[in-house]
Amino acid sequence: MSSRRVISLLAAAGLALAPAAPGAQEAAASKAAARAVRPDALTLPRPREPEWFGLYLLGKKAGWTRMEVVRERRGGSDVLVARQETVVQASVGERNVERRQWDEKVYEARPGGRLVEYRSRRSGDGGDRTLELRCTPQVCQATFRAEGGIPQIRDLPYPGETAEQADPFRLAAALRGTVTGVQVEPEQLRVKKMKDSFLRRSRLRGAGVEVPVSIVSEMEEGDRIPAEVAVADDGRVVEIHFGEALVARAEPEEVAKRLDRVDLFGISRVPLPAPLPRAVPQRIQYRLRGLPAGFHDADGRQVYAPGAPGETVVTVTAREPAAARPGQDVPRGRVSEADRDLLRATPDVDSDNPEIARLAAEVVKGAPGVYAASSRLSHWVNRRLEKVYGQSRDRASEVLRVGKGDCTEHALLFVAMARAAGIPARGVHGLVFAAYADGVPALYWHAWAEVKAGNEWIAVDPTFDQPVADATHLALGRGTQVDSVALLGSLSVVAAEAKGAP
Repeated sequence: MSSRRVISLLAAAGLALAPAAPGAQEAAASKAAARAVRPDALTLPRPREPEWFGLYLLGKKAGWTRMEVVRERRGGSDVLVARQETVVQASVGERNVERRQWDEKVYEARPGGRLVEYRSRRSGDGGDRTLELRCTPQVCQATFRAEGGIPQIRDLPYPGETAEQADPFRLAAALRGTVTGVQVEPEQLRVKKMKDSFLRRSRLRGAGVEVPVSIVSEMEEGDRIPAEVAVADDGRVVEIHFGEALVARAEPEEVAKRLDRVDLFGISRVPLPAPLPRAVPQRIQYRLRGLPAGFHDADGRQVYAPGAPGETVVTVTAREPAAARPGQDVPRGRVSEADRDLLRATPDVDSDNPEIARLAAEVVKGAPGVYAASSRLSHWVNRRLEKVYGQSRDRASEVLRVGKGDCTEHALLFVAMARAAGIPARGVHGLVFAAYADGVPALYWHAWAEVKAGNEWIAVDPTFDQPVADATHLALGRGTQVDSVALLGSLSVVAAEAKGAP
C-alpha cells in the first residue's frame, strides 16, 4: 500500500531531516545487510503492531492515520493484507468538517503475489461510499456503492498490482534500491505507475535521541514533488515528508488522536500586496517565490520566466478563446484517441449517471459547439448550486442531488456534465484571488475546470460564473495531479501587477 495512503485526504509530508555520514556502527550494519538474504515482500522487517501517525499541516495536527501489513489465512489461503484508516478534521469557513477513510488490500502471500481483493470505505463530509474490487488473473470486477444510489459494477483488465506494493517504501529501504510497480487508485478507478527509490542514510533527531533511518522517495509517474519516507532499520516508518508543510509523524495512538483546531482558509492562503482585477480580457504578472521548476508548465494561459534569484515570473493571460469567434466553435464529439480519457466516466466523475446525462443534453441542446455548450453548462451549474463552504461531496451525482457546495463541487459537477455532453473536460486546481471577512487580499486554494475545443484549452470557472476564467486563476495542477499540495506554506507572492488587456 503506497505511503500516500497515509495522507489520503491531505498529503504525506514531514519535518526536515538532518543528513549525517554513517558512523562505523552503521557502516558495519550496512555491510552485514548486504551479506544477508535478499528481503522480499514477505520477509522484510515490519512492526508487529499497527503503526499510528499524527497528520500535521503547517504545524497543526489535522488528523491521524493507522496502517499495518500482516499475514493472514483466508478461505484456506495464505494472504498478505495491507490496511489503513485515516481521519482528518478541519474548519472550512464556518463549518467543521471530518472525513474518514479505510482501505484494505489483499495479495497472494508470495513474492510477486497478485492483488486478489481491495475494499475501500469513505465517510463523513464528502458522502459515504464503498468500493469492492475482486480480481482474477485476467480481470477485476469493481462494485461501487454510494449513499442513496444504485450499486455500479465495472470491469477492468487485471492491473498487474503485486504484493510488493503493500508497502513499497519499506521494501526499497530494505533493498537499498528501487521498487517499481502499479497500484489501483479507487477515486477514479485508474491504474497508476509508482516508483520508490532509496535515496540515502540519515539520522532523525528529536526528543534527545537520534534514530538511524533510510530515506526513500516515493512518487507516481508524472509527479513533480516526491514524498520522502524515513524508515528505521527495524522497519518502522518514522516520518513521511511531503513538501515543507505536511508531515505524518509516528506517535502513540493516544497522542496521534489529539487534534488541533485547523482553519484551512487561514493557514493555506497566500497574501497579496494588493487586490487584483477580475476583468476578461486581462493579463497579470506574478513574481513568485517557492515555485519549483517542475511546475513551470507553460500553456496558452501561463508563461514562465526566471526572475530575481529564487523567484519565478508567471504571466497569466485571460482572453476570449478562438472558439468564441463566429463560425470558429468546434463541434462536440470530435475527440482524438489521445483525449478519450477526457470523456470517461469514473466513480467520482460519474458522467454516465442518467440524471446528469439527461440534464446535460437539455442544457446544451442547440448549442453550436464546445465553447457555446460549456458556457451554458457553466452558467447552469453556477445557478443550480448553493454556495456553501465545507458542504463537500465526492461524486458528481451526489453534488447534483444535494444541490450545494464550494468550488470543488462546482468543478466536479461541471466536468461530469461536460463529459456527458461530449465535451472533453478535466478538473484544475491552484490559486485564485479573493478577499473574505477580514479584508486581506490573498490567493486562496481553488478548483475550476478546463474544456478542450479542438487543440485549444479553455479555462472555465462555474463557481464564479466565468465561461472564461479570469487571470487571477493561477493553475498548479490538472486532472489527477495532487502533488501541488506540497507547496502549502512555501509559496509566496513578491508582487502581482495587472498589465491590461492582451
